[in-house]
Amino acid sequence: MRAWLCSRNAHKARELERLLPGWEIEPLDSDAYPPETGDTYYANARIKADFGRSAAPGEWILAEDSGLEVAALDGRPGVQSARYAPEGAPAIAKLLGELEGVAERGARYVSELVCLRPDGEEVRGTGTLTGRIAGEPRGTEGFGYDPVFVPEGEDCTVAELGNAWKEKHSHRARAARALLAALGAVVLLAGCGGTDRTSKRVLRAFFAGGPVARKLGTRFPHAPGTLPCTVRDRGKTVQATCATDISLVKPARAVVTLTEAWNHGAKAHTWFFFIRRDGTVQSVIQEGAPAPQS
Repeated sequence: MRAWLCSRNAHKARELERLLPGWEIEPLDSDAYPPETGDTYYANARIKADFGRSAAPGEWILAEDSGLEVAALDGRPGVQSARYAPEGAPAIAKLLGELEGVAERGARYVSELVCLRPDGEEVRGTGTLTGRIAGEPRGTEGFGYDPVFVPEGEDCTVAELGNAWKEKHSHRARAARALLAALGAVVLLAGCGGTDRTSKRVLRAFFAGGPVARKLGTRFPHAPGTLPCTVRDRGKTVQATCATDISLVKPARAVVTLTEAWNHGAKAHTWFFFIRRDGTVQSVIQEGAPAPQS
């Protein structure tokens, strides 16, 4: 799937492309972006998304706003993180200068992703990463404030932990997984899945695989689409929808997405199976509400 990212930041585009398997993401380069006047990350992301929709009507649009919130600075720079100082060394130097002699260095990263489907419907995903600000920059990977941000439970900065770590644990990675879960509830229930022969063949191999896939295969359709089902939610049996979708990733991989949605779509649980095209599962991520009992 191809989407336009409402940003000139190529780092974000490439990072999101890694976080959203099967997506091709291109930055929307423009000198006409409106000012980001929102007082929340969502408001600023929506401003960018609306601009992207006007520039590329009928396309998939992605917009992201993120920031660093430092407790000792009353949450600054926050939504002003990108305008706090020029990105990189100047912003880090300003931040460390403000925190000089300050013992309390708690902080968190926040990311808000907004996706506009071609039909105009909005889907969102939010992610946070808590940690602290180091005394000096360390590491060479990542970008922004990564050289001085030490995640909770770690001794190294994000820039030292590296891009492979970020793809699993960063605030943007968490926002991307939340967005995928939300898309699983919205897109799949709309019946938007691949229908080509290769997709159907890969799905048949997947559901004929290990015990987990075979068990899920008793409830989920073995081709892109939806089936009615029931789940147990808080001790009650409720009507639900079980949806299957697949994204083929060249040259030899695929992502199988299975979503159970109930309470009229207000609750959903999604499995993302990263597989080879022979159906072999390489890894799985789960997002959304706790997995219900069938």
